[in-house]
Amino acid sequence: MKEVLNILKKKKIQFFFLFYILLLVPVLCPLAENFTFLDKVAVFIVCGSLFSAILVISLFISSKLERVIYSILLAISIIPGSIFLAYLLFAHVMLEQNSVTSLFETNPEESREFVAHYLSLWVIAGVVLYAAIPIVMVCTMKSFKPLKIKNHKYLFTISIVIILCIVGINRVSRSVYFINIYKTFISYKLRTNYEIKTIKERPNHDYTVENKYQDTIPQTIIIIIGESLNKHHMSLYGYSRNTNPLLSEYGDSLIIYQDAVAPQVHTIPVMRSVLSMSERGHPEYFTEKPSLFELFNRADYNTYLISNQEFSEDCKSSYDILLTLAKTKYNVAKYKQHDDIVLPVLDKILEEDKTKHKLILIHLIGNHMAYEFRYPKEYIIFNYTKDGLVPDAPYRDDKAKRTIDRFDNSVLFNDYIVSSIIKTMNKEKKQNTAVIYFSDHGEELYDYREFAGHAYEKVSPSMSEIPFMLWMSSTYIKKRKDLIFDINRPFSTEDFIYSISDLAGLEYKDYQDERSLFSKEFIKKERYVGEKKYEDIKKRFKGN
Repeated sequence: MKEVLNILKKKKIQFFFLFYILLLVPVLCPLAENFTFLDKVAVFIVCGSLFSAILVISLFISSKLERVIYSILLAISIIPGSIFLAYLLFAHVMLEQNSVTSLFETNPEESREFVAHYLSLWVIAGVVLYAAIPIVMVCTMKSFKPLKIKNHKYLFTISIVIILCIVGINRVSRSVYFINIYKTFISYKLRTNYEIKTIKERPNHDYTVENKYQDTIPQTIIIIIGESLNKHHMSLYGYSRNTNPLLSEYGDSLIIYQDAVAPQVHTIPVMRSVLSMSERGHPEYFTEKPSLFELFNRADYNTYLISNQEFSEDCKSSYDILLTLAKTKYNVAKYKQHDDIVLPVLDKILEEDKTKHKLILIHLIGNHMAYEFRYPKEYIIFNYTKDGLVPDAPYRDDKAKRTIDRFDNSVLFNDYIVSSIIKTMNKEKKQNTAVIYFSDHGEELYDYREFAGHAYEKVSPSMSEIPFMLWMSSTYIKKRKDLIFDINRPFSTEDFIYSISDLAGLEYKDYQDERSLFSKEFIKKERYVGEKKYEDIKKRFKGN
């Protein structure tokens, strides 16, 4: 043991290198607002054990091999380390499992805008410095004669066992940031490949979907899914600024639901939930049961997708496969224009075969950060210095208020887009038409603290609560006297597939009437945002 300690004393650079790679994140863990004390202790113990085991193993290998191993360790840890540290420093949170998965599904354009919104010179300098320091350490490591394993076989064996246990046991390896990222990526790719293969095979399976309300007049149902809209910045929901002048003109014909919640606060997990029967506790339903477009395809609808958010017909992400099941797809995101680009496409679709039922899903870029990119210059309207309508708060400086101005401008433009679609459908006289609008999730705008955006680790009511509204033609309302429109029903868009099925009058074996927002049989249930109870989220921020 004396021999071991003597060499360890000389390996100061190796010691600091491993500390830097393995223990810097755990040491900074106390900054994480989303980790409990036990979480922080667990991370430090696991990473500390891995640090000790690798340091001991390095005593038994040649200096040349040691440099190779440390270089590999640096290569595989530097990007995950930069990501985790960046989140920790600017958001004061440690990435949780849902967000790690979301990293692999985020499209390049969204990533670019996210970086542009949060990037600063000190972040760039920090990342460069973070990467440069361990490179210098590897280059300056001194050579040492390795120990013989046979003289210290127990110490060597214990170290190997510790490393294998940490890498091999999932619940333990999650505490090591870079191991967690790579294992999650592998798991994600395997899951996605299985989902794509399984869902592509589903059209060959028997599954009956019937329309309970046959009519000679075809139905046209439009689903508009917005992005990152904070309902409390909508005048429809009582906001002081008039951000909904056009939608407000519809009065009582626009049914505005007061208590709708998203099942997550990131777009892709929300879309996976909204477009499928997958639910918390039963993720297997994603592959076992038909998705939204599949149901309407089987009910003999012409189904359409108009998306101003990137998706891939090559099914690169886990929800692309659900979108590509639409019979006709328009990927307008590639033109990088504002949401009004969807309007002429909708007009074109409405002119097609007027004898067929139609389901049209429109996915907007909506109010996604950076907010100033979401509207044309004629919508630069709001100015906090002139109207004085942005309340003061300790965490709202001039920069924050300017951000709120930009967000409210994007809400005003979104009002124009949604009202234009309803206006178009209102012209379809004597048609059974319905338009549903909701946002995928909400957005925090310096509501409780110095933070704007959405992140599961910082989940708040503003991120969870969403606008949800319904417009129906007079002929459709007369036809469907069975529907209930209770604006105060507590609802989660996790159950959207059942609600839209009810609205369309679809009948199939997996339909659950009690989960439809419009059903007489609706049953209130506990709502979750990810794995967190919505009521607990509300309680945590009550009084802020």
